[in-house]
Amino acid sequence: MKDLYTVNLAKKNIENKKARSITLILLVGILTFILFMSSFIIFSLKNGMNSLSDRMGADIIVVPEGYDSKITGAILRGEPNTFFFDKDILNRVKKIPGVEKACGQVYLATLSAGCCSFPIQVIGIDFSDDFSVKPWLEKQIKTPIKAGQVVVGANIVGTINHKVKFFNQEFEIRGRLAKTGMGFDNSVFMTIEETHRLAKEYEKIINHPVAKKDDISSILVKVEKNKDPKTIQKLIKEEFKKEKVYPLLPRKIMTQVSDSAKNMLVYVYILIALIWILAFFILSLVNTLSVKERKREFATIRILGATKKKLSEVVLIESMLINGTGAVIGSVLSFVLSITFNNVFSSLLNMPFLRPNIFLMILMLIIVIILGTLLGPISSIIAINKINKVELLLMQRDND
Repeated sequence: MKDLYTVNLAKKNIENKKARSITLILLVGILTFILFMSSFIIFSLKNGMNSLSDRMGADIIVVPEGYDSKITGAILRGEPNTFFFDKDILNRVKKIPGVEKACGQVYLATLSAGCCSFPIQVIGIDFSDDFSVKPWLEKQIKTPIKAGQVVVGANIVGTINHKVKFFNQEFEIRGRLAKTGMGFDNSVFMTIEETHRLAKEYEKIINHPVAKKDDISSILVKVEKNKDPKTIQKLIKEEFKKEKVYPLLPRKIMTQVSDSAKNMLVYVYILIALIWILAFFILSLVNTLSVKERKREFATIRILGATKKKLSEVVLIESMLINGTGAVIGSVLSFVLSITFNNVFSSLLNMPFLRPNIFLMILMLIIVIILGTLLGPISSIIAINKINKVELLLMQRDND
């Protein structure tokens, strides 16, 4: 009964100070909103970087000169691009000392027109010798892709076994990939033979040659063990120095993206620290001022028989109720928005961005609510010490 009395008294005090209580609830709500959203961004960026690392199976990517930024945009963000060079380059790359494997891919951008269901990046895979995309593609789909079939990325609209149309050609959606946080989420995969067929259909629509038969867009290279990719890159440059061919190191892409992500995370960590420090001092100040304003109230409660410990409990419970309410509102709102606008965050950041699984997000939600709730009692310590040190008669006299 005594505990129930303390809780009811704390609730009454909150109701009697509505403006103050609402202000504190909003403050804690904003704090926990930012904390959860920041944690969500941190985990998503780290997951995206891990996903990028897992799927960068090639040591070198060879593309037409000037298209290194295009292939980077396609891999990281799924930006639609079309580019080609002669397939004979693939055969020559395979003969370079230190090259263990090499395979070709075709990148073809569909049109934003009636001939296509939607503008998208189509990637043609040579399933006979691909070593980069094929393993994780078949791991998720289980069976190989056949002619007339496609596998779509996680963000592509469409239902499995339904049809999509590219360059007036219909394809069956054979499967859907799990979220990767990369450009693959916005891409469509098919056999390299089908992309060559689509390239011819593309030519018919625009009345202009796109590529010669069997041309490819890029070459993925795996170097032999104990060989330095940079050394092989130099050999490729020497082999094609007058042919407008550029060998790109995926490791360089990852380093650039990783550096950008690390720089962003530094700012996020600083933001979290500053906001929590600021919130702690604001709450401590508000609670201290509140004690000064409520001297008569506390003195009256003491006269009625309450101990200093009981007064401390009232202040603590008030803080927990106010902070708990704000923490729940801010955290839940941030949780809902992070799930709803996940793709928007990915587009705005322009970096590999892979949302944590739902169980981790729920755990994050619970932890943020607990931290936000505990901030109240912790910030009330100064005010409680003031109550315990000040004598009852002095409290009355100061107030009078």
